Amino acid sequence: MTTYDLGPTQFYAPSERLLHGRGVESAIRAGEAEDWIRLDRGVHRATCSNVFRGWKSTSWIRVGFRSVNTREIADWRRAPYWQEGLGGTGAPSWSLPPTESQIALCLCHGDPRVRAAALALDEPAQLPASVLPLVLIRSADTDERVRTLARAVLDRVLGDSDEALPRRLASLAVLVGMRRRYGAWAREAVLGRLGALPDETLTYLLTNGRESRLAGLKAAATYGVPVMEQAWALAEQDRDEGVRALGVRTAIRLALASGQQAVLDDAKARFFAHLDNDRAYGLRLNTFATVVETGFLPVDDLATLAATHRYRKIRRHACAAILAHPEGDVVLDRLLSARDTFVRSAAVGRLRHAGRGHELPQYLTDLSGGVRATACRELRTEGYDLRAHYQALCADPATVVPAAVLGLAEQGHPEDAALLHPLLRHPHAGVRTRALSALRMLGALPDDALPPFADDPDPGVRGTALSALRGIPCLLRDLLGSSREDVRARVEVLLEHNRIYRQGACRCRPSPPPAARRSRWAKLLAEPRPDPL
Repeated sequence: MTTYDLGPTQFYAPSERLLHGRGVESAIRAGEAEDWIRLDRGVHRATCSNVFRGWKSTSWIRVGFRSVNTREIADWRRAPYWQEGLGGTGAPSWSLPPTESQIALCLCHGDPRVRAAALALDEPAQLPASVLPLVLIRSADTDERVRTLARAVLDRVLGDSDEALPRRLASLAVLVGMRRRYGAWAREAVLGRLGALPDETLTYLLTNGRESRLAGLKAAATYGVPVMEQAWALAEQDRDEGVRALGVRTAIRLALASGQQAVLDDAKARFFAHLDNDRAYGLRLNTFATVVETGFLPVDDLATLAATHRYRKIRRHACAAILAHPEGDVVLDRLLSARDTFVRSAAVGRLRHAGRGHELPQYLTDLSGGVRATACRELRTEGYDLRAHYQALCADPATVVPAAVLGLAEQGHPEDAALLHPLLRHPHAGVRTRALSALRMLGALPDDALPPFADDPDPGVRGTALSALRGIPCLLRDLLGSSREDVRARVEVLLEHNRIYRQGACRCRPSPPPAARRSRWAKLLAEPRPDPL
């Protein structure tokens, strides 16, 4: 095997140092909580190649100017493995007695039989005290036999020790307890000896790696430790979205648990700032869902968000939360006056449930088609004559409103066109625009009747007429000579957009036959030549 001079040992990971025979203290150095977790994962991942056939744990890394195979740094085929014996017995392939580094590697091994054999060394008192953090990790192992052995060892060691040992293991116990499926036992076993979660442990967790920060926030919420400022600092400044989301949820739960109005008001102000300023839009929606589930915001604040917030999904989520709230009918008027048409439509659909069904006819003339459709649906269930209502609104030109014109066309009766035709000359530009759209909806206004409306004084009427003509290039070309500059510009855009600007693209008029194309040489031969001298 070719070896390279790798220089200082900083090129080796703690798991690789163990493989080369270094002691646990030399390999893990300071031995912080996340260091032990990384060591366990690193060894487990590397030794899986000895357990599962076909699992390739080799790769290439860059060392200086060379690409080096990772096996040249640490060949995990030399790690201890389960060696089958005679009569169905077996044992790890370690030395007798096993060294400290071998025991540590076996405690993190991918084979549960090897892990169990390493924990069984506690009976002949061959298990060194330096691997106790790894025993704590094994107490949350996915294999039941390994968990049982590790918990027996840890229970015995903690029972014979003073308070210094559980205090040293507290950070790792909280990290394992909050991040692993079977880790609650280890957390309770260690913190039970201390009586509470130490402040220095929580401070360490909240100021270290991602997993530590997540575990610290969960521990603060579980044990009710008042760390409001630290939680909000993580929620507002952390780079990781998961940490920020958990920070908001933790701060809200702690504020609710405090029961102090000043704390609740401060948390509410910070949460509103989070909804406006956080750079992850999906995170805002997730934290808002948490707030709704916990009942942190009263119905008045939800109504403010539904009516005024700048983000559409937050407005609509707030509206849905209000309609599901038992006191939602109290703020129904604020939803009915919201600018968001979805919020107004949802509020209109709630009127009958709130005992205010008599107010539905006034929303038949709402500017939003969705709101009008909701009002029509609710009134239709009561047998209300919608067509007669709209006919009465459109009968008097002096009192007609633009939305009533569209509402009458939306009923889908072509015979109502006779009532709408006079409105094309109405003095109100909005009525003329809606009358033009309504007649087109009913199919009562032919295409050749649209060009005169492109000369209307109101730009809205002109725009509606040109939009209706966008697919009729023959009529559009006739408007290229309009006296209005905006009409000419819009016609050119429509013609170019539909790729019908060139002569002959219109199907309505016969186009001249295309000219015969000649090559360059044919053109040269056709030119007259000078007479020879």
